Amino acid sequence: MGIDGRQHLSIYGPAESMDALAACGLVLETANEELAYIGTRFFGKECHIERVAFNRISLWYEFRNQPIYQYLTELLVQHPKCWIKNEYNTENGDCGIWMARMVDGTPSVQEFTWQELCIEEAMGGEDFSKTS
Repeated sequence: MGIDGRQHLSIYGPAESMDALAACGLVLETANEELAYIGTRFFGKECHIERVAFNRISLWYEFRNQPIYQYLTELLVQHPKCWIKNEYNTENGDCGIWMARMVDGTPSVQEFTWQELCIEEAMGGEDFSKTS
C-alpha cells in the first residue's frame, strides 16, 4: 500500500518555453525509460496545464509514494531559462517544497520539508498536542 499525495507545480520562464511546455504537456523527449514512464504517467494529454501569465504555467497532479524530482530536474535541464517550484502534501501529513533553477549551467535545487496534520488527525482530532 502506498501513500497518496497531491502536488502543485509552478514553472516560470520565457514565453517561448511556456508555449513549448504547454504544447507537449510537460512530456520530455528522453531515452531514459524511467523518465519517459513518469512523463506519460503524470503528464501529457490528460493533465490540465493552466497558463497563469505569459511567463508562468501551473498544474495540480497526484502521485504515489515518491515525488518525481529526477523528472523535474531533467525538465529544467531541457528548459534552462525556467524556474520550477513543486509543492506537495501527503495523506500522512508530509509536506514540502522543491525549487530549482539553473546556476552557471548546473541545476541549483532547494528543498524544504515539514509535518502537518494527517487526514485522521485533521478530521477527528481535538487535542493536537504531541507526546514523545
